[in-house]
Amino acid sequence: MSGQERRQEHGSARSAEGERRGGGAGAAGPGRFRGRVEQPKDFRGALGRLLQAFGKEWRALVVVTIGIIGYSVLRALGPATLGRAITEHIELNPSVEAFVRQIMVVLGIYGGAWGLEAIARVFTVRASNRLVFRLRRDSFAHLQRLSMSFFEKRGVGDVISRVTNDIEMVYNALTNGMAELVGGLFSLVVTLVAMVALDWRLSLVVFALLPLLIFVTRFIGKKVREAFRDNQAMIGALSASLNESISSVKLIKTFHKETDTQSRFRDVNSRARDAGTRAEVVAFAIHPIMRIINGIAQALVVGLGGFLAVRLGGTYTVGLIAAFLIYSTRFFEPLRQITQVYNLIQSALAGAERIFEVMDTQPEITSKPGADRLDEVRGDVAFEEVEFGYEPEQTVVHNINLEAKSGQVVAIVGPTGAGKTTLVNLLSRFYDVRGGRITVDGVDIREADVDSLRTQMGVVLQEPYFFADTIMANIKYGKPKASDEEAYAAAATADADHFIRRLPDGYETHLLERGANLSEGERQLLAIARAILANPRILVLDEATSSVDSLTEATIQKGLMALMEGRTSFIIAHRLSTIRNADQVVVLHDHQIVERGTHEELMAADGFYSRLYRMQFERPEITEEMSI
Repeated sequence: MSGQERRQEHGSARSAEGERRGGGAGAAGPGRFRGRVEQPKDFRGALGRLLQAFGKEWRALVVVTIGIIGYSVLRALGPATLGRAITEHIELNPSVEAFVRQIMVVLGIYGGAWGLEAIARVFTVRASNRLVFRLRRDSFAHLQRLSMSFFEKRGVGDVISRVTNDIEMVYNALTNGMAELVGGLFSLVVTLVAMVALDWRLSLVVFALLPLLIFVTRFIGKKVREAFRDNQAMIGALSASLNESISSVKLIKTFHKETDTQSRFRDVNSRARDAGTRAEVVAFAIHPIMRIINGIAQALVVGLGGFLAVRLGGTYTVGLIAAFLIYSTRFFEPLRQITQVYNLIQSALAGAERIFEVMDTQPEITSKPGADRLDEVRGDVAFEEVEFGYEPEQTVVHNINLEAKSGQVVAIVGPTGAGKTTLVNLLSRFYDVRGGRITVDGVDIREADVDSLRTQMGVVLQEPYFFADTIMANIKYGKPKASDEEAYAAAATADADHFIRRLPDGYETHLLERGANLSEGERQLLAIARAILANPRILVLDEATSSVDSLTEATIQKGLMALMEGRTSFIIAHRLSTIRNADQVVVLHDHQIVERGTHEELMAADGFYSRLYRMQFERPEITEEMSI
């Protein structure tokens, strides 16, 4: 269908989100968060739904929880055991054998901790991948059920981002963020208990540095978010520039603008480099600052511990101080982890919210319970007092009354924006009429099963779409169970068999996306073959020959004549010469039908159609500009 006309009929062009969302495909560690930091509109709601979805993996979560608790407890026992070994077997009762035995116990403790951490990690990854699989499967399946209006309002870029980048953000948060958050909280609590149990005075030294740590992480965290927000914006600009340059390469070469294009890209690339450098430098700053705070904590522990050992003696031993040095490091580590994964989790919840928004969207066009199936239809089509607009305040077609009998060819002509493509969109029930009704064999299509209705219809577009697959697979797209012989016959009827067999691999030739390795005429012939094989009763030809030369058009017309044989056909045409033999020509202007009849009748009436027809042959360049 004509993209230009479709936008005109809409009243204004729909803008698609071109900037790539942050997140990236790689798994980023909690301390290396990449992407735009967003906050969900409803934090509790998004978290609750995500946990509910994740809760289906409850068996894995039980193992993960046990692993995290066991890992945290063993890590907390390690320093205390080591400190006791130093005190008892080096300071008080020196014994190499006893000390070695205790060290082996310490190694066993840390080995067990590592084993439990590995088990928790493996089960987390497995559960996260299963959840992400379900999210992708369910969201993609739901997208297939949504109506055309959803995609036009969202834009392709936004939809793709939700199913890819947003889900990837959820995966990163579950595998890296959630594990670090839960593990960090358990480690923090266990470390606090162990420190206070050993000595409350030395614990106060570590606690005293908490306000400084919180201030630094909040201040630097804000700078990191700002830096990465700018960096992600520049990455989006870089991607947009690259996409635009590749998409318009023919135009660039035509006007010899390669140098200017390189200069613009170099400028955007330089700014992206500078933004990336600033983001990395700011993000790195937190590490030396954390090491400084940790160093201060260790110095204070050693200083106060040494002072208390000299003044009080008793329990203030080298072993106790050594244990506290380890605990001070362990205390700040989970705090740093929690701070770092907070942004990751926030962005992931914002992404989950967008995913759930898609899955909560209900399709506007559905089959009613018990809807009539249109399995065998004659092809009688009627528009009765049809009114429609894509927006509530908009009118695209008004008071449309049109009848096409089975086997008739109806041509729809008129200026761009008159509503030609809208009529076939309504017939395909991509949208529902605002007023009136459309019937097929007397059945209101709103009362018919949607799938059975569309099975009876075939569409050949001005720019037909082909998948990156073999020619045979593309021909069989509308009828996958067809035999190869049926596909050969359809291609021969469409006059496409001769060029297909000349290709290196014939029908097994792999097409590039959109069939880019075929000419425009070859793509049209292939689209006709696909429609012939699908064998629809109602056919729509939307500008099927407007973009090819006259010689190629003659070949395509031969295929179209074979395709239209015995079928109710609607032709939307720019070239009025292609519709002279139509049973009925409908002329749209100002969103309504202004004339109808055969070509000869309309020419004899000397009205709007005849003026357009004469203009096309006397001043073809004007007609092209008008996109009649």
